[in-house]
Amino acid sequence: MDAAVSGQIYADLGYDFMAITDHNLVHDSDQWRTWQEQVNLEIIPGEENGNTDHILEIGVQTVTSTLSESYVDRAKALRDAGGFTIGCHPQEYPDRGEKNVSDAAEILHGFELFNGLREGRGFDEMANIDLWDKILTQGHKIWGVATDDFHCAHITPGHGWVCVQVPEDAPEKVPWQTIVQQLKKGAFFASTYSSFEEFTLENGILKVTTKQSRQIQVVADRGQVIYQVEGTNLEWRVKPNLTYFRIEALSGVKRAWSQPFFRDDSYK
Repeated sequence: MDAAVSGQIYADLGYDFMAITDHNLVHDSDQWRTWQEQVNLEIIPGEENGNTDHILEIGVQTVTSTLSESYVDRAKALRDAGGFTIGCHPQEYPDRGEKNVSDAAEILHGFELFNGLREGRGFDEMANIDLWDKILTQGHKIWGVATDDFHCAHITPGHGWVCVQVPEDAPEKVPWQTIVQQLKKGAFFASTYSSFEEFTLENGILKVTTKQSRQIQVVADRGQVIYQVEGTNLEWRVKPNLTYFRIEALSGVKRAWSQPFFRDDSYK
């Protein structure tokens, strides 16, 4: 499907940006500008690198050469190229997918907690959440991402996405370079339905407001749920000595995931 068509589909759904990540291909600048002029959202250039054990690099305008077959070496080359790097659908490779992401946890910016295409194929996406908590408990910092992995008209869009917090002084039309920088910082949440409307963390008290959630959970070391409330609002005093904590907003089987807060972050 041409990106002008898929881009308009997402624009009509209310999306502000999308990334084009064809396999081992970054479209030239003339093609990118043509697409950008045809759709009412920001298009981010990128690629899905590798013939297998795929890694996304988002925010690059040329394909990054990855001569090594080592997943870790490839991840490092892609990160050094300056893009936002994401380990793709680890459950697709049951013999090595989780190990790949774990081994590259200090190199990748993030990995896919949810992939809409793999959901349709029956993959155990919740295993990715277990993997995330395992990596975070070990003290590594890696962001959680949800994507559609949209390929063609036969796939329904809007299953998984990210919502990015942009700087207050950003222009009304936010350039893709700013979006990529915010993704690298972890200034976003991932979702399959609910949304986070507001986070405040003052004097050790976390307040969270969500939309379309039935329950909010605080998840910490080893993936333990250490606090939960029903509804769309949470207030919780941060416990000391946690390696990390993160927030999940639940509505049935649908979820939204905050990025993790770490022990060395300021809670005061």
